[in-house]
Amino acid sequence: MKTSAFALSAAFFAPGAYSWGLVGHATVGYVAQHYLDGAAKIMTSHLLNGEPLANVASWADTFRYTKDGQFSAPLHYIDAHDDVPKKCGVKLDRDCGPEGCIVTAIANYTTRMLDDKLSKEERGDALKFIIHFLGDISQPLHTENLDVGGNTITVKWGTEGAASKTNLHSVWDRNIVETLAEGTTLAAAESLSKGIIEDLENGIYKDLKDGWTSCGSIKRGTGCPKAWAQDSNKYVCSNVLPNGADVLRDQDVSGEYYTANAPIARQQLAKGGYRLGKWLNSIAKAEQLKNH
Repeated sequence: MKTSAFALSAAFFAPGAYSWGLVGHATVGYVAQHYLDGAAKIMTSHLLNGEPLANVASWADTFRYTKDGQFSAPLHYIDAHDDVPKKCGVKLDRDCGPEGCIVTAIANYTTRMLDDKLSKEERGDALKFIIHFLGDISQPLHTENLDVGGNTITVKWGTEGAASKTNLHSVWDRNIVETLAEGTTLAAAESLSKGIIEDLENGIYKDLKDGWTSCGSIKRGTGCPKAWAQDSNKYVCSNVLPNGADVLRDQDVSGEYYTANAPIARQQLAKGGYRLGKWLNSIAKAEQLKNH
């Protein structure tokens, strides 16, 4: 999905077709909100004019289809030019285009949040980008170049006995997540997030979550975002396309494929939310230290 590939996808897919949908992004926002400390709650409430994270989590998708936001389209992904399914991997110099990518964008907007020379609105926009990109980078196909991040892998998704045509990227963005959430609303996302938070606190993610934020501090620039991209990308080989793209083309993926991958999608939402909460806590702490 370099510039030319993005132009291709924009021509054939509806706006928002390659990003966690409302439910996915809102779920990440709800989970992150739970993990904000006091300083981060004050900071985010100030910059978002009292709006919770979930309510603005999809702002970046809307913004990129405006004249002023066109520049941000390539920042929602990184194109791993790897060898799926034999070998997955992200290399920043190889895969991040000259216009930037999600790895450099997270680092950049983190810096902008801490820049006192910027206006409150500019810092608020930086925060909204971070909220969104921490969701996007958790979706494996946002870290893969093959078939425009899965956008040109045509598949079917069964609904009430009638399978509708879609593409694999949209399946990961929406179909799997909305099925997990049993809905397409903020309320459905909030319900899904509560189960994820319970698993982060007392369930299957309890002993895993510390490892999800072990990449270091915000001072490392692209260090953590690159590690998160690597983490997501590995699932392209192991789960998203374990046997390559051709075996999935024109197939209904709402059965066994969904059953196998729903736990991965749910875990990625948990990672995105937990990492976002902790990342914003670090930004708030850096803000406090800077002002003392």
